[in-house]
Amino acid sequence: MDSEYIQSIRYKLQKRLKRLYASNRESLPFALNQTWGFLQNNEVIKGILDDLEFRVPEAKKWAEEAFMENRQMFPTTEIGNSALCYWIVKACVEKICGEDQSLREEYAQFTGMEWFRDSYVEPLFDYIEEQIDDKRITLFLLKKYKHRCEWFRRKRLKLLSEPGETTLVCDLYEYLHDQGLSIQIEPKSASGRLDLISAQSGKDRLVADAKIFNPEGGQNPNYIVKGFRQIYEYTKDFNDRLDIWLFLKNANRIYQFRHITKNPESHSSFTITKPFLSSS
Repeated sequence: MDSEYIQSIRYKLQKRLKRLYASNRESLPFALNQTWGFLQNNEVIKGILDDLEFRVPEAKKWAEEAFMENRQMFPTTEIGNSALCYWIVKACVEKICGEDQSLREEYAQFTGMEWFRDSYVEPLFDYIEEQIDDKRITLFLLKKYKHRCEWFRRKRLKLLSEPGETTLVCDLYEYLHDQGLSIQIEPKSASGRLDLISAQSGKDRLVADAKIFNPEGGQNPNYIVKGFRQIYEYTKDFNDRLDIWLFLKNANRIYQFRHITKNPESHSSFTITKPFLSSS
Protein backbone atom coordinates (compact mmCIF):
# COMPACT_ATOMS: atom_id res chain seq x y z
CA MET A 1 0.00 0.00 0.00
CA ASP A 2 1.29 3.45 -0.90
CA SER A 3 1.88 5.19 2.45
CA GLU A 4 1.45 8.72 1.08
CA TYR A 5 -2.32 8.70 1.58
CA ILE A 6 -1.99 7.52 5.17
CA GLN A 7 0.62 10.20 5.86
CA SER A 8 -1.65 12.82 4.31
CA ILE A 9 -4.52 11.94 6.64
CA ARG A 10 -2.25 11.99 9.68
CA TYR A 11 -0.82 15.35 8.66
CA LYS A 12 -4.30 16.88 8.30
CA LEU A 13 -5.30 15.40 11.64
CA GLN A 14 -2.30 16.85 13.46
CA LYS A 15 -2.75 20.20 11.75
CA ARG A 16 -6.28 20.49 13.10
CA LEU A 17 -5.24 19.42 16.58
CA LYS A 18 -2.60 22.17 16.62
CA ARG A 19 -5.24 24.64 15.49
CA LEU A 20 -7.45 23.64 18.42
CA TYR A 21 -4.62 24.13 20.90
CA ALA A 22 -3.79 27.49 19.35
CA SER A 23 -7.40 28.68 19.78
CA ASN A 24 -8.40 30.81 22.75
CA ARG A 25 -11.50 30.30 24.87
CA GLU A 26 -13.66 32.41 22.58
CA SER A 27 -12.57 30.89 19.27
CA LEU A 28 -12.22 27.24 20.34
CA PRO A 29 -15.95 26.32 19.98
CA PHE A 30 -15.91 27.48 16.36
CA ALA A 31 -12.63 25.68 15.64
CA LEU A 32 -14.01 22.54 17.28
CA ASN A 33 -17.11 22.65 15.10
CA GLN A 34 -14.99 22.98 11.96
CA THR A 35 -12.73 20.13 13.06
CA TRP A 36 -15.72 17.90 13.73
CA GLY A 37 -16.91 18.54 10.21
CA PHE A 38 -13.54 17.39 8.89
CA LEU A 39 -13.71 14.20 10.96
CA GLN A 40 -17.19 13.38 9.67
CA ASN A 41 -16.41 14.15 6.01
CA ASN A 42 -13.25 12.05 5.81
CA GLU A 43 -14.43 8.53 5.00
CA VAL A 44 -11.48 6.78 6.63
CA ILE A 45 -11.82 8.71 9.89
CA LYS A 46 -15.60 8.46 9.90
CA GLY A 47 -15.26 4.71 9.52
CA ILE A 48 -13.00 4.63 12.57
CA LEU A 49 -15.48 6.67 14.62
CA ASP A 50 -18.48 4.62 13.48
CA ASP A 51 -16.64 1.46 14.50
CA LEU A 52 -15.84 3.01 17.87
CA GLU A 53 -19.55 3.68 18.42
CA PHE A 54 -20.33 0.07 17.60
CA ARG A 55 -17.64 -1.43 19.82
CA VAL A 56 -18.46 0.57 22.96
CA PRO A 57 -22.18 1.46 22.74
CA GLU A 58 -22.42 2.04 26.52
CA ALA A 59 -20.05 5.03 26.25
CA LYS A 60 -22.94 7.25 25.15
CA LYS A 61 -24.61 6.68 28.51
CA TRP A 62 -21.32 7.41 30.30
CA ALA A 63 -21.10 10.77 28.54
CA GLU A 64 -24.70 11.63 29.45
CA GLU A 65 -24.00 10.79 33.10
CA ALA A 66 -20.84 12.88 33.05
CA PHE A 67 -22.84 15.92 31.90
CA MET A 68 -25.77 15.34 34.25
CA GLU A 69 -23.60 14.83 37.32
CA ASN A 70 -20.98 17.39 36.26
CA ARG A 71 -18.07 15.06 36.87
CA GLN A 72 -15.35 13.27 34.98
CA MET A 73 -15.69 9.60 34.11
CA PHE A 74 -12.76 7.20 34.08
CA PRO A 75 -13.37 4.04 32.01
CA THR A 76 -11.19 1.07 32.85
CA THR A 77 -9.99 0.43 29.27
CA GLU A 78 -8.30 2.61 26.67
CA ILE A 79 -10.95 1.95 24.05
CA GLY A 80 -13.63 2.77 26.60
CA ASN A 81 -11.94 6.08 27.32
CA SER A 82 -11.64 6.82 23.60
CA ALA A 83 -15.36 6.13 23.13
CA LEU A 84 -16.23 8.39 26.07
CA CYS A 85 -14.11 11.17 24.56
CA TYR A 86 -15.89 10.70 21.25
CA TRP A 87 -19.38 11.04 22.74
CA ILE A 88 -18.44 14.03 24.87
CA VAL A 89 -16.87 15.90 21.95
CA LYS A 90 -19.82 14.99 19.73
CA ALA A 91 -22.34 16.21 22.33
CA CYS A 92 -20.47 19.49 22.75
CA VAL A 93 -20.45 20.17 19.01
CA GLU A 94 -24.17 19.42 18.76
CA LYS A 95 -24.98 21.76 21.66
CA ILE A 96 -22.75 24.53 20.33
CA CYS A 97 -24.58 24.36 17.00
CA GLY A 98 -28.02 23.97 18.56
CA GLU A 99 -30.83 26.50 18.79
CA ASP A 100 -30.82 26.85 22.60
CA GLN A 101 -28.83 30.01 23.28
CA SER A 102 -28.20 29.22 26.95
CA LEU A 103 -26.88 25.73 26.10
CA ARG A 104 -24.70 27.16 23.34
CA GLU A 105 -23.07 29.55 25.78
CA GLU A 106 -22.74 26.89 28.50
CA TYR A 107 -21.06 24.36 26.22
CA ALA A 108 -18.92 27.03 24.56
CA GLN A 109 -17.48 27.85 27.99
CA PHE A 110 -17.02 24.15 28.73
CA THR A 111 -15.10 23.45 25.53
CA GLY A 112 -13.00 26.57 26.04
CA MET A 113 -11.33 25.07 29.09
CA GLU A 114 -7.79 23.82 28.54
CA TRP A 115 -8.51 20.63 30.47
CA PHE A 116 -11.29 19.82 27.98
CA ARG A 117 -8.71 19.62 25.21
CA ASP A 118 -6.30 17.60 27.34
CA SER A 119 -8.92 15.20 28.71
CA TYR A 120 -11.17 14.63 25.70
CA VAL A 121 -9.95 16.10 22.41
CA GLU A 122 -6.33 14.94 22.40
CA PRO A 123 -7.09 11.33 23.51
CA LEU A 124 -9.69 11.07 20.75
CA PHE A 125 -7.19 12.29 18.17
CA ASP A 126 -4.59 9.84 19.49
CA TYR A 127 -7.03 6.97 19.04
CA ILE A 128 -7.92 8.01 15.49
CA GLU A 129 -4.25 8.27 14.50
CA GLU A 130 -3.47 4.84 15.94
CA GLN A 131 -6.32 3.33 13.93
CA ILE A 132 -5.21 4.77 10.58
CA ASP A 133 -3.37 1.91 8.89
CA ASP A 134 -3.31 -0.21 5.75
CA LYS A 135 -6.41 -2.11 6.82
CA ARG A 136 -8.49 1.05 7.12
CA ILE A 137 -7.27 2.37 3.79
CA THR A 138 -8.06 -0.96 2.12
CA LEU A 139 -11.62 -0.87 3.44
CA PHE A 140 -11.90 2.72 2.22
CA LEU A 141 -10.71 1.71 -1.25
CA LEU A 142 -13.22 -1.13 -1.44
CA LYS A 143 -16.03 1.20 -0.44
CA LYS A 144 -14.97 3.55 -3.23
CA TYR A 145 -14.92 0.61 -5.63
CA LYS A 146 -18.47 -0.28 -4.58
CA HIS A 147 -19.66 3.25 -5.39
CA ARG A 148 -17.69 3.26 -8.62
CA CYS A 149 -19.48 0.10 -9.75
CA GLU A 150 -22.91 1.36 -8.79
CA TRP A 151 -22.61 4.87 -10.15
CA PHE A 152 -20.36 4.74 -13.21
CA ARG A 153 -19.62 1.20 -14.43
CA ARG A 154 -22.94 -0.61 -14.68
CA LYS A 155 -23.00 -1.04 -18.47
CA ARG A 156 -19.32 -1.91 -18.68
CA LEU A 157 -19.61 -4.53 -15.94
CA LYS A 158 -22.67 -6.02 -17.58
CA LEU A 159 -20.59 -6.69 -20.68
CA LEU A 160 -17.71 -8.03 -18.62
CA SER A 161 -20.00 -10.45 -16.81
CA GLU A 162 -21.10 -12.27 -19.95
CA PRO A 163 -18.01 -14.53 -20.23
CA GLY A 164 -18.19 -15.26 -16.51
CA GLU A 165 -16.74 -14.40 -13.15
CA THR A 166 -13.06 -14.39 -14.18
CA THR A 167 -13.29 -11.47 -16.59
CA LEU A 168 -15.51 -9.50 -14.21
CA VAL A 169 -13.12 -9.72 -11.27
CA CYS A 170 -10.30 -8.36 -13.47
CA ASP A 171 -11.99 -4.97 -13.05
CA LEU A 172 -11.31 -5.24 -9.30
CA TYR A 173 -7.68 -6.21 -9.96
CA GLU A 174 -7.20 -3.19 -12.17
CA TYR A 175 -8.77 -0.82 -9.66
CA LEU A 176 -6.70 -2.01 -6.68
CA HIS A 177 -3.52 -1.89 -8.75
CA ASP A 178 -4.25 1.69 -9.84
CA GLN A 179 -4.80 2.65 -6.18
CA GLY A 180 -1.31 1.45 -5.23
CA LEU A 181 -2.25 -1.83 -3.55
CA SER A 182 0.14 -4.66 -4.41
CA ILE A 183 -1.77 -7.90 -4.89
CA GLN A 184 -1.18 -11.54 -5.79
CA ILE A 185 -3.75 -12.89 -8.22
CA GLU A 186 -5.23 -16.35 -7.66
CA PRO A 187 -2.70 -17.59 -5.09
CA LYS A 188 -2.98 -21.28 -4.27
CA SER A 189 -3.70 -22.56 -0.76
CA ALA A 190 -4.70 -25.83 0.84
CA SER A 191 -8.36 -25.00 0.20
CA GLY A 192 -7.92 -24.00 -3.44
CA ARG A 193 -7.35 -20.72 -5.27
CA LEU A 194 -8.92 -17.47 -4.12
CA ASP A 195 -9.16 -14.41 -6.32
CA LEU A 196 -6.54 -12.23 -4.66
CA ILE A 197 -4.50 -11.50 -1.58
CA SER A 198 -2.65 -8.26 -0.90
CA ALA A 199 1.11 -8.52 -0.91
CA GLN A 200 1.94 -6.46 2.16
CA SER A 201 3.24 -8.35 5.17
CA GLY A 202 1.51 -8.51 8.53
CA LYS A 203 -1.72 -9.90 9.92
CA ASP A 204 -4.13 -7.50 8.19
CA ARG A 205 -3.71 -8.42 4.55
CA LEU A 206 -6.69 -8.26 2.25
CA VAL A 207 -8.05 -11.69 1.36
CA ALA A 208 -10.76 -11.26 -1.29
CA ASP A 209 -12.98 -13.49 -3.36
CA ALA A 210 -15.63 -12.33 -5.82
CA LYS A 211 -18.78 -14.17 -6.84
CA ILE A 212 -21.59 -13.59 -9.32
CA PHE A 213 -24.87 -14.28 -7.55
CA ASN A 214 -27.65 -15.00 -10.03
CA PRO A 215 -30.90 -16.43 -8.59
CA GLU A 216 -32.44 -16.45 -12.06
CA GLY A 217 -29.72 -18.89 -13.06
CA GLY A 218 -30.70 -21.32 -10.33
CA GLN A 219 -28.52 -20.08 -7.48
CA ASN A 220 -30.16 -19.87 -4.05
CA PRO A 221 -29.05 -18.51 -0.65
CA ASN A 222 -27.08 -21.74 -0.06
CA TYR A 223 -24.65 -20.41 -2.66
CA ILE A 224 -24.00 -17.44 -0.36
CA VAL A 225 -23.41 -19.73 2.62
CA LYS A 226 -20.96 -21.79 0.59
CA GLY A 227 -19.12 -18.61 -0.41
CA PHE A 228 -18.71 -17.45 3.18
CA ARG A 229 -17.40 -20.87 4.14
CA GLN A 230 -14.94 -20.76 1.29
CA ILE A 231 -13.50 -17.36 2.23
CA TYR A 232 -13.31 -18.46 5.87
CA GLU A 233 -11.16 -21.43 4.87
CA TYR A 234 -8.94 -19.16 2.80
CA THR A 235 -8.32 -16.81 5.73
CA LYS A 236 -7.34 -19.78 7.88
CA ASP A 237 -4.96 -21.00 5.17
CA PHE A 238 -3.22 -17.63 5.01
CA ASN A 239 -3.40 -16.96 8.77
CA ASP A 240 -5.32 -13.76 8.15
CA ARG A 241 -8.32 -12.24 9.88
CA LEU A 242 -9.52 -9.63 7.38
CA ASP A 243 -11.72 -10.94 4.60
CA ILE A 244 -13.84 -9.11 2.09
CA TRP A 245 -16.39 -11.01 0.05
CA LEU A 246 -17.75 -9.01 -2.86
CA PHE A 247 -21.14 -10.02 -4.16
CA LEU A 248 -21.28 -9.04 -7.81
CA LYS A 249 -24.98 -9.36 -8.43
CA ASN A 250 -26.72 -10.33 -11.63
CA ALA A 251 -30.29 -10.07 -10.39
CA ASN A 252 -33.07 -7.56 -10.00
CA ARG A 253 -34.02 -8.97 -6.61
CA ILE A 254 -32.04 -7.47 -3.73
CA TYR A 255 -30.87 -9.67 -0.88
CA GLN A 256 -29.52 -8.26 2.37
CA PHE A 257 -26.96 -10.16 4.40
CA ARG A 258 -25.34 -9.39 7.71
CA HIS A 259 -22.14 -11.12 8.75
CA ILE A 260 -21.61 -10.96 12.51
CA THR A 261 -18.51 -12.05 14.44
CA LYS A 262 -17.31 -11.57 17.99
CA ASN A 263 -14.69 -9.10 16.80
CA PRO A 264 -16.34 -6.51 14.53
CA GLU A 265 -12.98 -5.73 12.93
CA SER A 266 -12.25 -9.34 12.05
CA HIS A 267 -14.54 -9.82 9.06
CA SER A 268 -16.16 -7.31 6.76
CA SER A 269 -18.47 -7.96 3.83
CA PHE A 270 -19.46 -5.45 1.19
CA THR A 271 -22.53 -6.00 -0.93
CA ILE A 272 -23.15 -4.02 -4.09
CA THR A 273 -26.75 -3.21 -3.29
CA LYS A 274 -27.83 -1.95 -6.71
CA PRO A 275 -28.25 -4.58 -9.45
CA PHE A 276 -25.76 -3.01 -11.81
CA LEU A 277 -26.13 -5.95 -14.19
CA SER A 278 -29.85 -5.39 -14.65
CA SER A 279 -31.34 -4.21 -17.92
CA SER A 280 -31.88 -0.65 -16.68
